Amino acid sequence: MQLGQNWVCGTMEVFVQGIELRNSNQKEWGGTPIHSHIIHAEELGKVSFIIRRAPPLDTKLGQVWQKDRKRLVDPPLQDRLKRSVLNSFNMLRDSFGQAMKAIIGSMSKDTRLGKAKDADKRFGEMQGNLTNMIPNAWEPILEKYLGNPIAVERRTESELVLESGILEDYSSKYLLLRDVKFSLKITDPREDESSSLDDHACDVLYARDDTVFRFSLSQ
Repeated sequence: MQLGQNWVCGTMEVFVQGIELRNSNQKEWGGTPIHSHIIHAEELGKVSFIIRRAPPLDTKLGQVWQKDRKRLVDPPLQDRLKRSVLNSFNMLRDSFGQAMKAIIGSMSKDTRLGKAKDADKRFGEMQGNLTNMIPNAWEPILEKYLGNPIAVERRTESELVLESGILEDYSSKYLLLRDVKFSLKITDPREDESSSLDDHACDVLYARDDTVFRFSLSQ
């Protein structure tokens, strides 16, 4: 995981309000061994991306990873049906959110409440909170390329880099790619400098604040 300019590594466990990384590369604090590193929900905005190295293909976990990858590229009918139902729900949720924002916008202009002191500020806060509560859940262009190879453009401190992988899923804040090919040499901080992640298949969760879907690629 890249947190700002620092790398934090370990076994990740996800909670509703944050992330715990056990067996961290940070060994001790003040002479006391560190058991795990906690990243709270409000700090996740500083996380550029999270990398999970795929297990070796000659292991049981590697075979499961390979099977999941194959299913992602060529989903069975039941997976397609589940995704269709989910998309219908998300479209309804998006429509509801847009309608509620329109109603609030209308109230801010046409009612006595809208003419009250600081009304614009209050209505703006209400719309902002509603946007955070009900973000756009369905994006046609991303939906179209699920299970397909794509290239993302990621912003670093010095340049823009392109990295390719298979689009597995997305949200308003993140893009999840499988089997990513890194364009830069990224060294695992837990290992020596000769061990690089670009020699391995990796799954990556990108923060959309720093990354955009730039190209669709031929299969």
